[in-house]
Amino acid sequence: MKKIVFLCIMALVTVPAFAVEFESGDFKANIYGEIYGDAFYTYSEGYGESSNSFGSQTFVGSSLLGVELSYGSVSATFEAGIGDPVRKYFLTYRIGGADDHYVVIGRDTTIAAYSFGMVSNDFQALNDLGTLADNRRLQLRYGIGGFELAIIIPSLGGGWNADNTDDTGYQLSQTDTDGNNIVTAFNVLPRVELAYTYSTDYIEFKVFGAYGAYLYSDNNNIANDKVFHSYNAGFGGQANFGNSFLQFTGWYGANLDLMDALGNYKSRAVGVSPSNSKKISMFLDDGVTKAENIQSAGIAIGLGHTFNEKYTPQIGVGYTLNFGDGYDKIDDSLGAYLNCFIQINDWFAITPEIAYINKMQDSAGEKEGYDFIAGVMASVIF
Repeated sequence: MKKIVFLCIMALVTVPAFAVEFESGDFKANIYGEIYGDAFYTYSEGYGESSNSFGSQTFVGSSLLGVELSYGSVSATFEAGIGDPVRKYFLTYRIGGADDHYVVIGRDTTIAAYSFGMVSNDFQALNDLGTLADNRRLQLRYGIGGFELAIIIPSLGGGWNADNTDDTGYQLSQTDTDGNNIVTAFNVLPRVELAYTYSTDYIEFKVFGAYGAYLYSDNNNIANDKVFHSYNAGFGGQANFGNSFLQFTGWYGANLDLMDALGNYKSRAVGVSPSNSKKISMFLDDGVTKAENIQSAGIAIGLGHTFNEKYTPQIGVGYTLNFGDGYDKIDDSLGAYLNCFIQINDWFAITPEIAYINKMQDSAGEKEGYDFIAGVMASVIF
């Protein structure tokens, strides 16, 4: 599959752009897409062992095909993908026909986030390495003059928005090694997100925040029910200086795995036995479940310059840390990258890159190791 996609990309270099647009009176239709292919070499070292590999960083799974239909002030958007077969589906109503006054309902990207950076981190920029990622969630969002307010809709059963169940912790269950259910979690207050973006030709600056509450209920009566508050606040943006630009972000939060704000889930329940999963890690000590609040913070900065409207070299670094009462040490990671975005034509580009990821230490203070990555990504965007 990856070879086929790469060959298609190479063939597309020699043909015109193929975006499809149609307009008839007040009705408009637009078909768009993104196709990715890549090849990267990775050298890894950790816990006294080393390894190396050559292959894809799974960019193919980030490819997508979308269609936007609009009539007057109402539009409908649908995106299909490979890694996520149904990426987005939402309706937008622009109040009075204004671009900066609207209501959105459906599965769209969340607003309490800001990210940029490398292309070789499984196409996740500096996420978990300084930046804070957005996600695709079922929501109701209102925007006016740069301000946005979003309510993330909890799972209501019946499977119609089941994607929110697994992703955001509205209904979770953790079992022990014998398959017995230990603990479940469900949403107490729907997550609310706020953001404001100020944008000119010289600067884009965004501030954001989010809050939600989740109840953990122990079905074995080992521990009392406990509410965990999940929240984050931060800023991010880009300043332009002629053909140069500076990107930046900083944020702080707690229990972010409940929002799925960090891809590398940082759990509130800390320990090793009897079970350990990406969502909840339980620690049993004399019949008592120990659960802790985990705090996280991150900062990242990047710098780039465009030459001849074609070559854009970029360099950046980011740092994330996680800490809490249940951690012996700070769990932290650092990422750095150097790449060059090369615009071949209006819709085709390649990006060679070298990057370094240092998984500095885990919550027990153990050094996790590092990755050195070098390769190239090709993209067709229409």
